[in-house]
This record gives sequence, structure tokens and C-alpha cells, in this order.
Amino acid sequence: MATLAKEASATLAGKVALITGAASGIGAATKSLFEREGAHVLGTDIRASGDVFQHDVTHEAQWDAAVAECVARFGRLDILVSNAGTAQAGPIVDLDLAVFREQSRVHVEGAFLGIKAAVAQMRRQAQACQTQDGQGTPARGSIITIASVAGLKPIMQTTAYGTAKAALINMTKAIAIEVGRKGDLIRLNSICPGGTKTAMTLAMFDESYWADKSNFADMPLKDYCRTEDIAEAALYLASDAAEFITASALTVDGGWLLSDRI
Repeated sequence: MATLAKEASATLAGKVALITGAASGIGAATKSLFEREGAHVLGTDIRASGDVFQHDVTHEAQWDAAVAECVARFGRLDILVSNAGTAQAGPIVDLDLAVFREQSRVHVEGAFLGIKAAVAQMRRQAQACQTQDGQGTPARGSIITIASVAGLKPIMQTTAYGTAKAALINMTKAIAIEVGRKGDLIRLNSICPGGTKTAMTLAMFDESYWADKSNFADMPLKDYCRTEDIAEAALYLASDAAEFITASALTVDGGWLLSDRI
């Protein structure tokens, strides 16, 4: 009985989520939190491991396969967290065009394909649930894209990454407006993390950077983000508590965006 009571009170009880980039970092933290809060989760990643489904977000056919796998396992799709990403930093004269294009391909095109597939699935679910008078019900769901403060504030030597994240934020808002005006109750929002310690960022800034408190001294909360901080924000946006929030970009950065640091 205690287990059933906990399940009933869980924030995402009965919901089904697909989370990309779930093998590590923000994606892994979000998958773990969603599961603790009662959701059924299909985690995907370009590197399959354990219960993580192999999925390259830049290929449309693989998005179709991932959504089909989610529906086959759990019967539906209610939440998409488009988190898969990569990062490159460096001066403009050293920035290769292929690297610039890769940032856009993963962050923008990958998210575009995922949103397209998720909206289509959510609409199919709504069409399958008609009222007694034969009228369809609005499609419902929550789609969350993991962007960055680099998409809101120019940051030195993040030209490709910041440009891609800015495009991702704008695309998320544009699609939110479109689906809402079409009559769907599908909410689309972005989360914009500040500096977050993950395997990806450790490849750019080594352990000594994160351990040095002086690097964060001019930030209001004087620390860097943890993956759990971003997961908690995703949980909120995925939940019914955020049912009137769409076309927004939620900043989770300890106040870094408004600090002097660039």
C-alpha cells in the first residue's frame, strides 16, 4: 500500500517521457529524477549503454524508431526532453566551418526532428481519444529543449555553440506558438543552464576550473550548476504544475546571466 500511495503522489505518475542524451550529464540526471517521480522513461543516446536506446538525433529515421520504441514499450508519449548536444569553444579564426555546421546539426536540426516526431505522436494519441459526439480532444504534452545561457548572452569563443543555442530557443518558441494556434495543448519550453559540470564541459574546462571558487565569485550564488539543478527545472516544466507555461526560456544559472562574466 505504501508503494501505491507514493506512486499516486509522484509528480509524473503515469506519464511517458523520451529523453535524449540520457547516457550521462543532464540527460542521465533528468532520466533518474523522472523515474523517481513515477514516469516511464525511454532514455536515448548516440552511445547505447545499459537501458539507454541507441539514437542519433540528426537522423530522421532514427527519431521515428525512437518514438516507435517508446510507444511499443509504454503505449504513448507525453514528454520529450531534447537534451542531446555537443560543444566546441575557441577563437573565430580557428573555427572550422564543419564544426560550426555540426553544432547546428545536433542542437537545431536534431531538436527540430524530435519536436516534429513528438508533436505528430501526441496528435495521433489525441485522435485516438474521441468524445461521445465524435469530436477529437486536443493533443497534450510537454516538450522541453535544453538550450543554454550562451543562447541568450554572447560568450567569448562560443560562436558556433551560442549561435546554435540561440536558434534552438527561438525555434522552440515559434513551434509553441504554432501548435497552440492549431488547437493543441502541447507546451514547448527551453531551459537555459549556466555553466554546468558534465562530461562534455569537463572536456572544455578541466577539474581544476570547477574546483576554483574564484571562477564563480562574481556570480550571485557563487557556484556552478549541478546536473540535478537542470533536472529539477525539467521536472517542473514537464509537470501539470507548469500547465500554463509555454514559449518560455527558463534560466537556471545562479544569476550568471546578469553578472559581468562573459
